[in-house]
Amino acid sequence: MSAKSMLKKASIALTVAAGLSLATSANAMKLKKQNLEQLTAASQNIIAGEVIKVTDGFDNKRPYTEITIKVDSDAKGKLQEDSTYTFRQFGLLKPRSMGNGKVYLGVTPEGFAKWNEGESVVAFMYKPASITGFQTTAGMAQGKFVISNGKVVNQFANNGLFEDMDTSNLTDEERNLLTTSGAVDVDVFLNLVGKLAGVQQ
Repeated sequence: MSAKSMLKKASIALTVAAGLSLATSANAMKLKKQNLEQLTAASQNIIAGEVIKVTDGFDNKRPYTEITIKVDSDAKGKLQEDSTYTFRQFGLLKPRSMGNGKVYLGVTPEGFAKWNEGESVVAFMYKPASITGFQTTAGMAQGKFVISNGKVVNQFANNGLFEDMDTSNLTDEERNLLTTSGAVDVDVFLNLVGKLAGVQQ
C-alpha cells in the first residue's frame, strides 16, 4: 500500500472518529431534563447500594462496561437486600489496544453515567435494550446518584431534579428537600423516591 493511500485511510479514520465524538457531545448536550417523578416512572429498578465491580469488554463486537452493584434496597420492591445486580452499559472504560497496532476508541459516550468501584449509589435503572440487552440509567447520567457524607447528588448537581413536581402529598421535610440546591439528605431523598414509586406511603 502506498504512503498516499495509507495517509488517505488515516485521514478518513480520524474524520469519522471526530464526527462520532462531536455527535456524542451534541447528544449529551441535548439530554432531556427529567425531574425525580419522571426518573422514577421511567425506571425498572431504583437501586441503592455499593458498586462492587466494574469491568469492560466486547459482546458480539459491541463494546460494553459491566457494572455490579450490591443491593441495599430497591425502591421498586423487586430486588432483595444483599443480592447483586449486574448490567452492561454501552462503551469501554477507556481506549483499548487491539494488539495489531490499532486502538479501539469506543468508550462510554458523554452523557452516560460513569461508574467506580467502591462508590455508594442510587441508580434509577432504565429497562434493557431489546436487541443488545445493554442498559443504562433513566435520563442517562441524570439517573445515577452518588451518596457521600449522608448526601446524594447526580452528575448535574441535581439541577432541575425537583422542578414542576406535585407537592400536595409531601411532608414538610420533603418540601424542604425540593427547595434545596445541590446535594440533599439521602434518607429524605430515598423516602421520597419510595413514595413516588408507590412502595412507601
